[in-house]
Amino acid sequence: MDTKVAERIKRLKDDRVHGAGWLSRQAISILKLAITESQAQTVADFAEEMRLVAAELTQARPSMTPIANYTNQLLHQIILKSQNESDLDSLRSFARAKGNELLNSSARALLKAVEYGCGIINDLDTIVTCSYSSTVCKVFELAKQKETEFHVIVAESRFNEQAYGEITAQQLTKHQIPVEITPDEKVHLRISRADKALVGADSITADGYLINGAPTFVLAQAAKQSRIPFYTVCETAKFDIQGYMAKTPELEPGFDKTPLDLVTGIITEKGTMKPSMAIAYIEEMIQLHLEANGEK
Repeated sequence: MDTKVAERIKRLKDDRVHGAGWLSRQAISILKLAITESQAQTVADFAEEMRLVAAELTQARPSMTPIANYTNQLLHQIILKSQNESDLDSLRSFARAKGNELLNSSARALLKAVEYGCGIINDLDTIVTCSYSSTVCKVFELAKQKETEFHVIVAESRFNEQAYGEITAQQLTKHQIPVEITPDEKVHLRISRADKALVGADSITADGYLINGAPTFVLAQAAKQSRIPFYTVCETAKFDIQGYMAKTPELEPGFDKTPLDLVTGIITEKGTMKPSMAIAYIEEMIQLHLEANGEK
């Protein structure tokens, strides 16, 4: 494997600040770099090299669904093309073009999900969140641009030496969004002041769970007890079909597994879905995936 590609994969594996969406777009960029830097001399060798890079990317952060979904989508297109393409340069050009298309598609999905997420924020709302999600921050930033007046309470979300809630607070403060940090152990007390909760997502699993940074589960339980709507915002690329068809990866340290029956709605680029709708969508994706690979 090219050394520059290997170094980028290591940085992605060690990154404990950025969320799954940002890292998934980095994964696409790394696969594009591998396409450019490949020293393969044949179509078969090129396809095999892309398989290796895609596998390394997926294994780098196994609980981050969009990394697997995006890299496997691009790899699938490359493999299919390689079966009917004898010219290596043409295959490289095709792979680069598909990589660019995927990045653009991902960016559009993110913006659309952010727009829908902004729709739940009303004037004078107090919204509680936790961990750090660039998508959630973008929702708040867009609401601020639309001159909505609201207040954010963010759980400290401390894991090891890092307080992810502080990263969220710093980001929101840059945009003049009123925000306060609360210790994790007081989330259940402070949520009574909130109108709703909004968090990001690393994955929505086929067996009915939201995977996200701690203390998402505690926050979701507190929201239910206080009868406060609890939303998550993410692109459908975070819907996991890989874990459904194989063993679901173990959670990374610092992440929570929250039952979807605690979630009011999953806000995506396709609109807001009830948990049952999300599960049905995942099952449909799985069926399409199986059919595309000649399986039943």
